[in-house]
Amino acid sequence: MVISEHTIFYETEKQADWSAFHEYCRTQGLKYPLLVKRLACMIISGASTPETFDILQPATLSSRMILLMEKEYQLLRSTFEDAGFTDEQIAFLTKQWYIDVLARIRINSFRIELALGSYEDILLSAAASVDAEAAVGNAIYMLPSFYNHDCDPNVHILWIESVNAKLKALRDIEAGEELRICYIDASMDHDARQAILSEGFGFHCKCARSSRRTMLI
Repeated sequence: MVISEHTIFYETEKQADWSAFHEYCRTQGLKYPLLVKRLACMIISGASTPETFDILQPATLSSRMILLMEKEYQLLRSTFEDAGFTDEQIAFLTKQWYIDVLARIRINSFRIELALGSYEDILLSAAASVDAEAAVGNAIYMLPSFYNHDCDPNVHILWIESVNAKLKALRDIEAGEELRICYIDASMDHDARQAILSEGFGFHCKCARSSRRTMLI
């Protein structure tokens, strides 16, 4: 019998009782700690390494945000300890590692929204964000995480009937032109877009669409 890394990873996760951790995340409205938990299980199983996300750009976390992470971090670590994992197995799971990984997940994760309609419906969904209820989860995709933002993007990331990310062109793209996605809801007005990009991603957009709006002011 051949045992894949994915099988080992799921077996690792099933060894622990995650009810308290999941309940805390649910009541606090937290989603990114669930991705950290999944990564930790992958590391313990040997399917990944603690440095997996080091290449990604981290978000800037305030001291208050870091303080609020204490409870979830302690719950995560204690869940592994209660499940019988040794200190050696979870040696990587320090508070600093947790904070560093969470900082990268916050700015690089994608909300998965399954598109099940026609191609026209898919393009329509790319023009504006869908309701939060349509999302089926969050995930990290390494290559798309390197795409830069544009308020008038030339491509959009889609999930069509599965969690396998696909890239769709929104218009004709010239040879050598950089592929850019919109990190947020492109249908929002200029000020709303800039506020979210500044607070959530740490930059003010200077794309052509934003620059045109600035010149008119």
